[in-house]
Amino acid sequence: MTAKRPADRPAPIDIVSRLQRVDQSLSPAERRVADIVTADYEAATRLTIAELAARADVSQPTVTRFCRSLGCASFSEFKISLATTLTVAAAYLKSERVFEDDAGQLARSVMTRAAAAVRDCLDQIDSKVVAQAIQALADSRRIDLYGQGGGSAAMIEDAKLRLFRLGIPVSAFVDGHQQRMSAATLQPGDSVLAISNSGRSKPVVEAVEIARSFGASTIAVTRPDTPLAAAADIVIAVTIAEDANVLMPTPSRYAHLAVIDTLAAGVAMKLGGKAREALRRVRYTVARIGIAIPTPSTDPTLLMRQQEAEE
Repeated sequence: MTAKRPADRPAPIDIVSRLQRVDQSLSPAERRVADIVTADYEAATRLTIAELAARADVSQPTVTRFCRSLGCASFSEFKISLATTLTVAAAYLKSERVFEDDAGQLARSVMTRAAAAVRDCLDQIDSKVVAQAIQALADSRRIDLYGQGGGSAAMIEDAKLRLFRLGIPVSAFVDGHQQRMSAATLQPGDSVLAISNSGRSKPVVEAVEIARSFGASTIAVTRPDTPLAAAADIVIAVTIAEDANVLMPTPSRYAHLAVIDTLAAGVAMKLGGKAREALRRVRYTVARIGIAIPTPSTDPTLLMRQQEAEE
């Protein structure tokens, strides 16, 4: 028989969100306790009930009532819940450097980090492994792309846009169930390209394992010594340190984009005339609806004027 949650206990959410939600319903004395906790969450996990009461200038029973207002049965349960929340949220609860209105300073910071990520990626990648990945993709009858989460999901969509224009059947999957189903339909001559910054996304790892079991070539862009790296045939190992400021962009995205561009350019060169013809047809078709794609030798403005004159 499943034990029922007491009617007065809130739903199980992280303790910081719970504190924000009940703040206005706390008594003045309990709010003083909350102020001490929110001033330094990490320090609060190390305080005894007596120390917290003294800092807030309240009684120990008031601290206990504060804990119960948050849905915790005791001060010990409150400390455990807070410590558990901080294991994944501590970086988000710290104030960061503020750029105020200096957009130029912010732009320099973001773009310097982006350039550094690409340089670090170039220093890390094994050119022989990259060549193997390019050859496998160029030889593929079909390419399926796997990624999950905000960053990796966006990366595989970009890879799809780069590769399908070369005339290769390409699909991108961000749903774990669809990744498994896609992997089960692959066969020798097909390829999978999986992208994961952590290398520990279980659905992606399992889909790569399934694809490999059916004979497909499996390529991973990920960190070394991770489950995904172990599951793939070809591993383009990339480790980019993330910014300590959680409000800044994730620099690994730039490294992954650089790898995708390298692979796509390499595949295009391997395919040669086939890729050029596919790209020509894409360019011609898009130009017919009034979109001029610039090339190194073509001014898109002139291209647009030429089309307008023809119409």
